[in-house]
Formats: sequence, structure tokens, C-alpha cells
Amino acid sequence: MKTKARLTLRCSDADNARSLGEVLAPDNVRVPRGQRLSMHRSSASLEFEADSDQAKSLASTLLSVLSDASLFQEVWLLSRARDAAVGRRPRA
Repeated sequence: MKTKARLTLRCSDADNARSLGEVLAPDNVRVPRGQRLSMHRSSASLEFEADSDQAKSLASTLLSVLSDASLFQEVWLLSRARDAAVGRRPRA
């Protein structure tokens, strides 16, 4: 049975979508046999289209994309907090 899916990740802006796409692209080069995965950016969104001969394999791939996107979000938020702390002035 052929399974198809589309996953859309909406980012806060086009720059974040571009950065996320750059981070995720190397991880999505080698997909399991019988599976196809493509990614493209549309403004502030990343769209993944996938099809596979096995639903379980497709679900695993998309969960991996979500996990990697979540990790990107955590690192991005931590780096923003660090940058904000560095630029903060001490109270007098």
C-alpha cells in the first residue's frame, strides 16, 4: 500500500524558515528504500512531501523531521536568551 503525507512547519519569519531548512536538509538526504522525501520553502514555511511503500517507515521519517525541528527550536531559543543576557545592562 502506497502512503503519502505532507508536513508543513510554519516559522516566525522567512529567515528562520531558511535557517531551519539549512539545518534539516543534510539529515533528509538518505531516506529508506521505497520512500521519497522532498522539502521546499514557501515564505516562512517549510513543506515536506513524502511517499512510501510502508506507512510505518513514513511515519518514522516524519517524526524524525519533527524531532530535529524541535531541537532546532530549543537551540534557537537558548541562543536568543544568551544574546539577550549578553546585551543586558546591570541594574544600578
